[in-house]
Amino acid sequence: APGDLVIPGPIDPIKPEPIPPAALPDPVLTKALRDPRYAAAFQPDYPAAMQRQEKEGRVSVKVLVGTDGRVKDVQILSATDPAFAEATERQARKAWRFKPATRDGVPQEEWFTTSVVFKLDQA
Repeated sequence: APGDLVIPGPIDPIKPEPIPPAALPDPVLTKALRDPRYAAAFQPDYPAAMQRQEKEGRVSVKVLVGTDGRVKDVQILSATDPAFAEATERQARKAWRFKPATRDGVPQEEWFTTSVVFKLDQA
């Protein structure tokens, strides 16, 4: 009858929906880059023997850039002559500087591959 008090049956406690774990954002990665302040120190000295023989060349090199931007390791991938490879490795270890790679702003080591060209008109 109207005005009667209606008492519902047993109340199920409301089960909360499971909360999915928060998706972690992908880390922000930046690659190692040559430090432009040291650009002038990139080109190795032309090997004297190669210059006398009027030989030009190219070296593909992979360097491990440390967290401080310095070269920690050098791997020659290819070279037209061992003299060019030696000059490139020596220069990379001595003078090449980079802005290190970062992961979420924290510097980390990274391999960097590049080529060095030896042309007589640059000597």
